[in-house]
Amino acid sequence: MFKSYRPHSVAELLDIIDKETCHIFAGGTDLMIRKRQWQGAERKFTQNVVYMNHLMELKGIKETDDAYIIGTLTTQSDIVNSELPDYIRRPYELMSSPAIRNVATVGGNIVNAASVADSLPILYALDASVELASKHGKRVIKVDEFVLGRYKTDRQSNELLTRVIVPKYKSQGYFYKKLGQRKASILSKVSVFILHQPNDIRITIGAVNDLVIRNMELERKFLKDKDLSSLLVGYKSLMNGSDDKRSTKAYRETIALNLIEDYIKEIINEL
Repeated sequence: MFKSYRPHSVAELLDIIDKETCHIFAGGTDLMIRKRQWQGAERKFTQNVVYMNHLMELKGIKETDDAYIIGTLTTQSDIVNSELPDYIRRPYELMSSPAIRNVATVGGNIVNAASVADSLPILYALDASVELASKHGKRVIKVDEFVLGRYKTDRQSNELLTRVIVPKYKSQGYFYKKLGQRKASILSKVSVFILHQPNDIRITIGAVNDLVIRNMELERKFLKDKDLSSLLVGYKSLMNGSDDKRSTKAYRETIALNLIEDYIKEIINEL
């Protein structure tokens, strides 16, 4: 049997999780899936639960001169309906279904750290950071350092992800494509996100490995030599996934490389 808490403030929440290890429940769209026992059975929680979705201080989007500051409880629908750049809004628009986007949170998709988390490729490409708070202070860490593996992060049990910090990017264009079993409400089999401006390109691949694939050395090398074949060979060498119920390793890798190749052929003269 577990207890549940509904703190009145972030400070009270941090005090609770400093004293005991809890499941932190925001939208719950990932947590409820991970805690199911089998189809139709009740969810099994092995720790006490602390609810946080009512804490308004953790919601909303703010803009500074050089970044967008997104509260962890901002929903995916909030992102879609915001005035954020299209290259940020579009991937969130394709996540799951409208009903789930209305409750699923930005922070939850990051903290869950699923290999198919659709927000991670965007955040990796934009060099985004997360702010973590505990009763004892705050720290900021890059998203690609925060996510350690499939369902593994650098969050300590007494920490709460409070904000996502997304640097602004003057995009000349972008490409985003995810493929899944159906046209809607899908988990990605593979996703590719490419963002570019003159003399800069960011390429990320999701749902192939346990971690998002991005390699800045390959990006820099390609900008110098414009050798697309070498770029594709480089990304191929980084792919270490395996067959699973969604698709085969070969399928995901082939599709990802084809998507990268086709889009870069379109824009190579703009780089």
